[in-house]
Amino acid sequence: MMRSPPFLFTLIHRPLSILIGPAIAFSPVNPVSLHHSGNNCFLAAKNMAHSPLDGLSWRPGTDPLRLDPSVLCGEGAGDGRPRLAKDEAYASAVSKAWSHELAHRPSSVDDIGSISSPLVYKCEGDGSTLHGHIYRPSTTLESPRADDDSRPPQTSLLPGVILFHTGAGPQDIFLRWKADSLVNKRDTFGDSGCVVLIADIIGDANGWAWHDRERYDAVRKTILLPDDKGERPRLVARVRAAVDTLVSQPGVDPRRVLAMGFCLGGHPVLELARMQLPSVQAMATFHGVFDCVRELSSIKSHTKGAGECHILVCTGEDDPFVPDADLDGAMDAFQSLGCQSNLMKFQQTRHGFTNPAQDYNPSEAFAYDEEANARAWSAALSLFKSELH
Repeated sequence: MMRSPPFLFTLIHRPLSILIGPAIAFSPVNPVSLHHSGNNCFLAAKNMAHSPLDGLSWRPGTDPLRLDPSVLCGEGAGDGRPRLAKDEAYASAVSKAWSHELAHRPSSVDDIGSISSPLVYKCEGDGSTLHGHIYRPSTTLESPRADDDSRPPQTSLLPGVILFHTGAGPQDIFLRWKADSLVNKRDTFGDSGCVVLIADIIGDANGWAWHDRERYDAVRKTILLPDDKGERPRLVARVRAAVDTLVSQPGVDPRRVLAMGFCLGGHPVLELARMQLPSVQAMATFHGVFDCVRELSSIKSHTKGAGECHILVCTGEDDPFVPDADLDGAMDAFQSLGCQSNLMKFQQTRHGFTNPAQDYNPSEAFAYDEEANARAWSAALSLFKSELH
């Protein structure tokens, strides 16, 4: 549903001039050859021996593109890999969009590419095992650890970005695409790129959230519903685990952390804002949901010296999962925390507007919107760039 809706832009707390500008248009094309930066990435993964990146199973960041859509949505997805898509239509739509972007990246980026690996990590708060995925530039074979006393100056360290997943869980080809795209955004993060962690909030190793919705609903309720004190300790613990895992990665600057949340990912972004970590400089949500926000404990006013995070909330006016009461509650919370928050609200735009696969979702609540997606993504990257430089 390639529509060009009227655009309603609302500013909260402070204006961002970067958000005003012409929409970006994408032309549909056929998927490109999967040789794009593949050789360099395979060579990089092969040469990992004796580097600080040992112990992980590195593959080219674009590796899912070489798999048939039927494999991506199959049980186990072959070779012990997790299921990454709801069905073949979902896998094909995201693969096509990802391939289109690859074909239009600058040649200098084509020579670099990304590498990725599954990353299992522990949540000390509740003892759970979480199953994330890490993306980084394929050139960072000998990256220093942030806690290494012999590390180079701060300029050699890379910003870190956390991606918080939708209700489909962390095993999602859409998130792999976004992670690969971010690593290669040199105009946003500098010539060296960034490191991206696809965080796991629900504990999904193999993509069970795609088909076991009863289990998902139960886990969601356990993690998101506030306790009798108006707190969500399990969600906070898993958000903290994501931050700690990201900043412990080789070459990541622990003072420059960013985050994005899609759909369900609105909740961890809200909790991360409540944590007021000085290291977290900016965050963005896309069709983020904020149910239960009014049930949280009272949020204290911002304390001078804590993190002054900048937050961009991008939502659709016709999104039934983000009613005005929830959205207002989230924006009130961000402002109460002292965050510099901004709202982009798109008219005639529904849930999941950033994902081209939503054009194949039979529910009328979902729809991809090319223009809204382009504007929201561009605004988020501009915000990140402004906070990093």
